[in-house]
Amino acid sequence: MSQPAYRQRPWGLVFPLFRRFLNWCRPPLLLPQLLVLLLLLLLLNGGRAQAQVPSRPTPDSTLHSAAELMQLGQPGVDSLVVLPPAGRPTLTTAPFLDSLLATLAARHRWAAVDSAGRAALRLGADYPALRRYLGQAALARARPAEALRQYDRARRANPFDSLANYGLTLAYLQFNQPAPAALLARHLPDSLRRRLHLSSFQPLIAVEVEAGGQFSDTRHRGPSALLRLGISSRLSPRFSLTQNFTHFGQDIELPDPYHPGRDRHYPIRQNQYHVLLGAQLAPRWRAQLGYHFLESDLGRHESRLGQLAYAALTYYRPYYAVQAGFFAGTLTDTTRIQADLRLTVYPLGSLRLYGFGRASVVRSAGRSYPNGVLGAGGQLRPRLWLEAFGGLGQVPVLAEVDGTYVYNLLDPVHERAGASLLLLLPHQLSARLAAGAERRRDAIDGMYYALYSLSTTLAWTW
Repeated sequence: MSQPAYRQRPWGLVFPLFRRFLNWCRPPLLLPQLLVLLLLLLLLNGGRAQAQVPSRPTPDSTLHSAAELMQLGQPGVDSLVVLPPAGRPTLTTAPFLDSLLATLAARHRWAAVDSAGRAALRLGADYPALRRYLGQAALARARPAEALRQYDRARRANPFDSLANYGLTLAYLQFNQPAPAALLARHLPDSLRRRLHLSSFQPLIAVEVEAGGQFSDTRHRGPSALLRLGISSRLSPRFSLTQNFTHFGQDIELPDPYHPGRDRHYPIRQNQYHVLLGAQLAPRWRAQLGYHFLESDLGRHESRLGQLAYAALTYYRPYYAVQAGFFAGTLTDTTRIQADLRLTVYPLGSLRLYGFGRASVVRSAGRSYPNGVLGAGGQLRPRLWLEAFGGLGQVPVLAEVDGTYVYNLLDPVHERAGASLLLLLPHQLSARLAAGAERRRDAIDGMYYALYSLSTTLAWTW
């Protein structure tokens, strides 16, 4: 019996050691273990972060009197306090409330600004400037969902409020959503847009380079390699364009049609081109149209062309986002249709903790294949994020990440799980390290085998 292809290569010792290390995390058990590890790390990190947050000031000392402001020791603070003509100053008096919030903001006492502003709302005071102060405090405390809510209320009251537009732009950027931020920034001065890297036209806003490999525990499937180059551009404040070029190669063993009972090596090569046009209809609504071209060389002088069209609509809210997508086309002479529904939630109102899920139905060769993915992610350090996911449902083909990846599978995937680390580097660089495990069914003999993958992605964002 012939040995796996990777055992004949110089790095043959690495793969068996890594496979033993991952032996305990077979796909049926990997997802619970990864989720438990993720929650423990987030809880430990949350305890440290919570200890650094200043305690919320009591209403008696911060909200209903100006005595504390007089004792701040800042030169000129007294002149910022405007008292009502007669009687005790209250939070329902707009000049006094504005002066109070401005003074606290100048001292960077954002918890006090938030407490005072919310108390004023409970007492019936509600106007755009108050909402802007609450949004500013939320941004300073890394709560972009709350900042979106407050700045949006201010913008609704006055659509021409440049400060509210600027605050909304910053909140979307803090949520890592540059598309709605670019749409809102079109009303900002050019100098401010350049500072935020949101110019109306940018031929290059991001470049990604991804390299990965896979290896299995069956001799019929040799190691594989993947290389992807992604380029993103901003055509206007409303439209963006993303292009991906992907190459995939693998050596496999299939039964020799001319010599029954013997196997024959076949090199598989796939070249893919993916283009995605995004249109930001409104800050909360985004539409996408995509096209995916796939050329498959099965190593037997056969070249089959595949094409997929894609359409999606996304709705954003401060604490969640919902996207519906649809793929349709032909791969390897078979009509494929896929419908997706994706949900992302932010329970803390920021990227410190998030969860996501995707439900898909793939229609291929007259049959329907359901597939689902659940995952969670969170911030471990100021520049480090951890994410884990698991998927279940046997499918012969699967498109993911808005069509960036199209798995035109020889062997159907049954279940999978994985984890990744995202590290923010200096000079607008970021690196993502990902590892995964899958359980696939051999298309020839019907036996299940494990497939392990490792990948690294380096991104440069302007």
